[in-house]
Amino acid sequence: MRTSRFVLAVLAVLAGLAFVAVAPPRAEAQQGLQLGFRGGVSVASASLDMEETFSKGNRTGFVGGAFLDYSGGIFGFQVGAQYTQKGVDLKLGNVVDEFSLSYLEIPAVIKLGIPLGAIKPSIFGGAGLGFITGCDSGGENCENDFESTDVSGIVGADLAIYLGAISLWADGRYHVGLSNISKASDVVGDLKNRNWTLQAGIGFRLGG
Repeated sequence: MRTSRFVLAVLAVLAGLAFVAVAPPRAEAQQGLQLGFRGGVSVASASLDMEETFSKGNRTGFVGGAFLDYSGGIFGFQVGAQYTQKGVDLKLGNVVDEFSLSYLEIPAVIKLGIPLGAIKPSIFGGAGLGFITGCDSGGENCENDFESTDVSGIVGADLAIYLGAISLWADGRYHVGLSNISKASDVVGDLKNRNWTLQAGIGFRLGG
């Protein structure tokens, strides 16, 4: 008898989990605007066109900021403002030049998602505009060697977990530079940022 009750209890729990996974999206939780804050890691490098052959190394830094996410069901969009550390290590023989760049970025993406009960995975694509806020190379300011703006394309995916008026977010994206950021065209013919970002954050539903 106890075994039967235990089996029934397990089946009830499994049925509840299955319902959560396949239940239709809760419109009041998932649709509309979410204001969120997130942070994480940026793994950056660059593409470049130089007369001499350099080996490149990645630079790892911080990325974080705020975002505004709108969901209308399957389709949505998201805009944000974030601080991002980028850069590249260039090595020629035993000589290493380290360039640490920082930007204030404004990304905007269009999203396609599948509501699955309380969770919603999405893919997205868009563009970002960055404004340089600093540059360091071996302890020296190198901001004058780079353009003040950086235009990039963005592709990625995120996962939102809706818990009433609060949501939890995981976000991964790739930024590919579309504009040459180097002013030293006689040394570097074409230098473009590249970076991956992985972030986690929290969101708050706006409105009723």
